[in-house]
Amino acid sequence: MSMRKLFFTLFIGAAASLSAQETAPTAPYRSFSPADQWEVGAHLGTPMVIGDIQANFPGFGGGLHVRKSIDHVFSIRLNTLFAQGSNEENTFNRSSDISWLSGGGELVVALNNLIWNKPYHKFLLNAYGGVGANRFTVDAKNIPVDGNFKETYTGSYINGGAGISYRVSPKFNIGLEYTVYSVFGAEGDRLDGDPNRTITGTTYRDNLHYPHLTVCVNLGGKDKKTGLAKVEPRYWANPLDGVSQAISALEARAIYDPTDSDGDGIINDIDQEDDSPAGARVDSKGVTLDSDMDKVPDYKDKEPFSPPGYPVDAMGVANVPKPKILTEDDVNRIVDAKLANFKLPAPSVTEWFLPMVNFDLNGYTVKKSEYEKLYQVAQVIKANPNLKIVVVGNTDKLNSETYNNVLSYNRANAVIAHLTSQYGISRDRLVLNWAGEGKNIVPTNAANVTNRRVEFRVAKGETEMARPEGKEAGKGRIEGNKTGF
Repeated sequence: MSMRKLFFTLFIGAAASLSAQETAPTAPYRSFSPADQWEVGAHLGTPMVIGDIQANFPGFGGGLHVRKSIDHVFSIRLNTLFAQGSNEENTFNRSSDISWLSGGGELVVALNNLIWNKPYHKFLLNAYGGVGANRFTVDAKNIPVDGNFKETYTGSYINGGAGISYRVSPKFNIGLEYTVYSVFGAEGDRLDGDPNRTITGTTYRDNLHYPHLTVCVNLGGKDKKTGLAKVEPRYWANPLDGVSQAISALEARAIYDPTDSDGDGIINDIDQEDDSPAGARVDSKGVTLDSDMDKVPDYKDKEPFSPPGYPVDAMGVANVPKPKILTEDDVNRIVDAKLANFKLPAPSVTEWFLPMVNFDLNGYTVKKSEYEKLYQVAQVIKANPNLKIVVVGNTDKLNSETYNNVLSYNRANAVIAHLTSQYGISRDRLVLNWAGEGKNIVPTNAANVTNRRVEFRVAKGETEMARPEGKEAGKGRIEGNKTGF
């Protein structure tokens, strides 16, 4: 085989192999760096010019700064400085006074923030460097060649320094720093007033030295994206703190055991009847259903919603007496003698179990798989004309409490719309309530179909709850009439 054919074959094979590979799904990236606060500080110190003339100590200086983290190591600081100092020497009886004003930016490096054994550091070692603009005025006396003069210079500078800070509280810290400023250009030898005109060669560059104390506070409200309070600046925080908290939360979780010994759809951890008969319908706690509480379970009951107050046979069918055929004279006699005292047996339905309706994740459309349950509820309501039913919407805990309140309201409203439009149930016999995420059956913060439900109970004086405040929540539709499917 020629080299050309060999390379062509290898190329085709490699291309086919790459096209056949499937890209593995990747989970969304999770950031552990929360929004953090700004640092605002003031500094006071004793500046001095180190140059050709001996510096008098101490001078006076102060200013303000604003600092914001880039990550856990690097941050940006904007700084201002006003300083006054003087230099004096007896050799030529020369002296000078300086007044300094500057502002600039610095890149600050937290040298010891890569430590993992605690959430926050008490001490922080900082090194920094920056650039800025400055303006200084020198009032000089007896300077060789130049004599007496007072001049103002404007230019730019570079600076650098280091310091140590102590974290007093999450909102407050103090520090000690030492900064050196060096002015660009020929003016860099004018800070003490003496430019060394009497010597040959390169003149000496003067530098402003500024040892100072800093007092800082952290400012910041809530993060607009998450609604959570901003944390203190990240250069104080352990870079792995978020990861450590997530790992600790995982380790503290109970181990999920999905075992369902009796196959009733309720796991053993919450199943209160772990030997339910095969095929028997159970409630949310795994107990065999007896909807009409006639002591005949639903899976054996041929009439699972028997009218209350009547004896039932072994199959759960109520023994309701057949009406007696009356003559007109009988009717008149009953009307005249007993109508005022005639009372029907009061149905005792306050403790009935009515089936729950479940919903898709973040949805409030009534699923067709739940129509049978709503049919059974409708039959109970129709068979008991004096009965009022409370319809309560619930959610799981995946979203905010405000969101879940509106979603649970929508679910209850959708079920009421189905009962009124499909079965002609009068709206005033249904009392809409909502519970949001507050009454979960399964104790979990994860998605759970059991918690996404609408429950029914016999009304005992409850009143209609208005729609909760908040934006629209969930996806779905409310059935308005029988042709709305």
